[in-house]
Amino acid sequence: MVQSIEMEKTFDIAIIGAGPAGIMAAITASDRLSVVLIEKNDSVGRKILATGNGRCNITNRFAEVNRYHSSNLDVVKNVLAKFDQSQAMKLFENLGIVLKEEDNGRIFPRTNQAQTVVDALSHELYERNVKVKTNSEVKGISKENDRFRILLKNDEIINSQILILATGGKAGHHLGSSGDGLFWAKLLGHMITPTFPALVPVETIETWPKEISGLRVEGKSTVTLDAKIISEKSGDILFTHFGLSAPAIMAHAGELAPHLGKDLKIHLDLFPDKTGKELDQILAKVFANAGRRTLKNTLAGLIPNNLAPVILKLLEMNAERKTAEVSKIDRLKIAKILKDLKLTVKGLRSFKEAQVTSGGVSFSEINPQSLESKIVSGLYFAGEILDCYGDSGGFNLQWAWSSGHLAGEIIAQKPVVA
Repeated sequence: MVQSIEMEKTFDIAIIGAGPAGIMAAITASDRLSVVLIEKNDSVGRKILATGNGRCNITNRFAEVNRYHSSNLDVVKNVLAKFDQSQAMKLFENLGIVLKEEDNGRIFPRTNQAQTVVDALSHELYERNVKVKTNSEVKGISKENDRFRILLKNDEIINSQILILATGGKAGHHLGSSGDGLFWAKLLGHMITPTFPALVPVETIETWPKEISGLRVEGKSTVTLDAKIISEKSGDILFTHFGLSAPAIMAHAGELAPHLGKDLKIHLDLFPDKTGKELDQILAKVFANAGRRTLKNTLAGLIPNNLAPVILKLLEMNAERKTAEVSKIDRLKIAKILKDLKLTVKGLRSFKEAQVTSGGVSFSEINPQSLESKIVSGLYFAGEILDCYGDSGGFNLQWAWSSGHLAGEIIAQKPVVA
């Protein structure tokens, strides 16, 4: 069957994925080049709308390389330096968005609405004459005669001299990230480093967290592999029906993933600001003043009341026992478990629940100065599809802005063959 000429369109640049990285690349490259932005969802920026609990954590004032995870942090550092958080903030302010800073350097739009960011970016795409094609799932990609040929689900064909894959990773299937871009990258000859869910809750072998599901505490969590520390985080810890969640737990996922099935333990310190000795002294004083109360009720003054029975059950202590009857040895055991409440890692929740993807297109096959493929001329990558992810708190959006801007800026400087 001969393809109708009306079903073929040609652009200088085709970008697959209208998330933050793809949108940034389109805006940056469109000064003198024709750009088409291809998105399989029915609208652009769906991932942006989901960030920051719907408020869009645009970036972080402390977006330095030590907040990122990759097999090649030197490349990550270079990309971030080319378009850093200050430049990102200036760009959004120039788009008319008033910003504000919250705790730990997190930057949000003052409206507290992610839609504000998507609307501003959408308007900029329109002003720059970027052709946006939504509801356009890619069915095939090939390169013929120095041009990319992209087949869409409606049998329309897009031709371009340059192609940017900015499809994200595998995290957030409901937002459109199902690993399509990784599939196309591999088909085009690229190596994909192992991918795992990152910034995702952790499942434990122990089932007792189900008894206190929904309880949130603040503390320090440490992960050990064969008794050696591999990750430490502080912040909120949430007990769930399957194990643990919240930022201080989810941040471990990327470090845990390659070692699943091995001896992985999570150690919770519910009093990180106290040494074991200091905590025991506090317990001794509290116990001395509450001799006639039950041990369960006494501990409820130190830890959440529904956690106290669980702790005592783990220690095989009678929760109804009078505090005055508690020996020094038992008191020390209580202090110890409050400083080191151990759980065994069973696994991670799925990509469906993950915020980002660990792993992706390997930097070994990419020019670190431009993010262009060393294998396929004219092929570029931006965003989460690459082997990089950041901590929670605006770092992943900054990676998207930085990588998208770098690819778009380099492309904008290239001579375009007619």
